[in-house]
Amino acid sequence: MKSNKRTKFGKAVIVGRPNTGKSTLLNAIMNQKVAITSPLPQTTRKNIEVEYNDERGKIKFTDTPGMMAQVKDLMSKRINQEPGKQARLADVIVMVVDISRPKSEEENKSIGLIRKLKCKKILVYNKIDKAIGSKDHLGDYNYLEEEFDKVIDVSAIKGKNVKGLINLIFELLPYGKVETEENAKPKPVISMSSTEFVEEIIREKCYLFLRDEVPYNTTVKVGEIKDKKKLIYVKATIKTTADKYKKMIIGDKGRKIKEIGYNARKELELMSQRKIYLELQVETDKHWQEVEIEK
Repeated sequence: MKSNKRTKFGKAVIVGRPNTGKSTLLNAIMNQKVAITSPLPQTTRKNIEVEYNDERGKIKFTDTPGMMAQVKDLMSKRINQEPGKQARLADVIVMVVDISRPKSEEENKSIGLIRKLKCKKILVYNKIDKAIGSKDHLGDYNYLEEEFDKVIDVSAIKGKNVKGLINLIFELLPYGKVETEENAKPKPVISMSSTEFVEEIIREKCYLFLRDEVPYNTTVKVGEIKDKKKLIYVKATIKTTADKYKKMIIGDKGRKIKEIGYNARKELELMSQRKIYLELQVETDKHWQEVEIEK
C-alpha cells in the first residue's frame, strides 16, 4: 500500500577548516559514532556519508575533510579537493566555525568556496562551551551572517542545540518524492563498509597516541575479518612511509603498538558488542600515498 505523504529530502554537506568539530558534530547529529575524531588537523581523509531519517524526511549528510591553507604532500592535496567536489552537490551547506579560535586563512578558503554556490547555507558557531573570556572570537565571524540563510550556536561535544540545527536543515531542504513502500525502506546509516570502518577506528588511535608528524605518514589496511562465533578475528596492517616512523609506531618493547591495538580493540568491542581479537602489524611502504591517490 502506497503512502501519499510528502517528505523533505536532500544533501547537507558539512564544510570548514580543520578541527572545527565537523566530525564530532556529525556524531552528535546521528547520536552514534560514524566519524573518527582527534585533536590533529585533517584526521578526516575521506568523505563520510550518512543518512539521517525521521518523520519529516531524510537528510544525506556528508562530512568533508578540513580545508588547509597550504598543502605540500600528495595526500593532503587530494584531501583538499574533496570539500569542493561535495559542496557543488549540496542542497544545504553547513559551514562550521570554531569560535574559540581566531579566524584564519584556512577559514577564508572555505568561505571562498561556498560564496560561489547558490544553495541554501547555514553558519554554525561551534564550541560555544569553550568560547569564554579571551577565547571568545565570535566577533571575528559575525560579519559572515548576512551571507547565510540561517545561523546557529552549538556545542557539538556537549550536544547543545544539535536538534535545533537539524530543524534548520529540514526547514531549508526541498520536498522529495512522494513516499512509497519502496523508497521508505531503511538503508544503512553509514555508507562505509565494515572493513573501512575498522580501518578508520585503528587510524584514529594512531592519531591519538602517536607524535604529531607520524599519523600523517600512516594508513591502515585490514587484511582479514573472520567471525569465529566466540569472537571476531581482525588482521590489520599499519603502513607508514619510513622505517623511522615504523619504530615510533611500534615503540619501546612494542608498547606503542600495544596501546594503539588495545584501544582500537576495546572500542570495536563496545560498538559491536562482540569479543574482538585484533592482530596488528606495522609495515614500511613509502609508496602507499601514491597507491591511495590512484584509487
